Amino acid sequence: MAAKTGKFTIKFADGRAAAKTYEKDSIFIGRLISSEIVLDHKTVSRIHAGINFRDGRYEIANLSSSSKITINGRVLPPQKEDVLADGDNIQIGPFLIVVDLNRGELSLNIQGQVADRVPEKPLDIPPPPEIGESTNQSMADVLQVFWEKRSREKEDWGTRLRPTEKPKPGKAMFNWRPTRDLRRPWRFGLFVWAFLLIGAMGAYAYFHYPTVYEPKPLANPHASKIEGSAIAVSENGNRCTTCHTVDQPIENACIRCHSAQEFHSSNTKAHEQAGITCLMCHKEHQGSDFPIKASAVTSCAECHNDNNTKTYNGKSVRTPHGGSYGYPVTDGEWKWKGLYREVADGIPELKNSATGDRDEQAKLSREFHTVHSYRLTAPEGVKANKNGLISCSSCHKAFKPLDVTTPRETCAACHTTPAGASGRDARFASSGVNCISCHVQHPYSTRRWSEFLSEDALDRRREAVTNKITQLTGQ
Repeated sequence: MAAKTGKFTIKFADGRAAAKTYEKDSIFIGRLISSEIVLDHKTVSRIHAGINFRDGRYEIANLSSSSKITINGRVLPPQKEDVLADGDNIQIGPFLIVVDLNRGELSLNIQGQVADRVPEKPLDIPPPPEIGESTNQSMADVLQVFWEKRSREKEDWGTRLRPTEKPKPGKAMFNWRPTRDLRRPWRFGLFVWAFLLIGAMGAYAYFHYPTVYEPKPLANPHASKIEGSAIAVSENGNRCTTCHTVDQPIENACIRCHSAQEFHSSNTKAHEQAGITCLMCHKEHQGSDFPIKASAVTSCAECHNDNNTKTYNGKSVRTPHGGSYGYPVTDGEWKWKGLYREVADGIPELKNSATGDRDEQAKLSREFHTVHSYRLTAPEGVKANKNGLISCSSCHKAFKPLDVTTPRETCAACHTTPAGASGRDARFASSGVNCISCHVQHPYSTRRWSEFLSEDALDRRREAVTNKITQLTGQ
């Protein structure tokens, strides 16, 4: 016999057919003539069962959806399988099949229609004995043996609450499932009352002690009432359901609230493609005095760091500009990607300066100088023009030849704010590096960069951003 092929021997006890031997992976049992074992009876399905040889074992499967199979008195449900063992008794309709498993060979001894047999003559049944003291004692002994066998400890398939191991295959008849009169069922009412009690306690705590469900209180901007806010159209009111709903993520509540006349919750293209959401930058439930804006700026350095091994949309992040202040010129060549479209929408001066760039390098140079020159107020220590604005001479000490050394040194004066400096923005990180003077998460905000721009530049930006917000809201 092949190592992966079963050997089946079919024998009929009544001798109505000669014994047959098959060497194959599976055989079928049913009324069809094409079946290896043909059982011609109305209670047998056309293809009633199948026996498969798999991994050195013989497994019987119930292929009938309407008729049953019993193995040692235990019902095998439709479309289910079980492993056969030596001595198993298989009942299919009125036919009894005795399993003989020896050295990997399966012999099936089929007995006739035992359920249909009718005795040729009446059975010789002796008359019942007269009831007396000995008879009563005999009946009592029989009942005692019966109840002892039913009530003694048996193996059980278990329940969902008390799972036990499935019984091993074989003809041992002690693998039986006791009836419900011998089992102590779980009282369903206990579960119902426990659910109602816990639910009532939770509802009472929700309405009378809402802070029980909070890790820490909300920050003041979310917990307090707002009037005439430029960035929010509704207040949280310190209610859980304002942000937490069953069918929507929290980010939807953020967008729904922060859609005011002077603010739109759009992300920059880079962050949108990376899947950055509101909660990645803005933390909540950190205490009433927790600075939400400052934590968002701090998260910039925490995320954009060489030690951050996480990838965003398949891309990794690193420490920006190699740890410098980001002057984008190396060996006289511009090394940056230029402004994103949504950032350029809020800088109307870019359109006024567009005169047709001869190449990409000229475009990058124009964008960089337009953003800085004559729009930004000069910080302390940086040379300003007569209006107090950044001009060409703020960064370049000479133009023939062009001074390319001072601009890199001047970056630190604008892009850092010492801890003791007057007018220091609370959103700056503790290191003093000012990421938000160039980079922004929500470009469509009229208040963006207000601490750096001149009054005229801020008015022009506010008008451009307001028009863009109106356009986005209409879409």
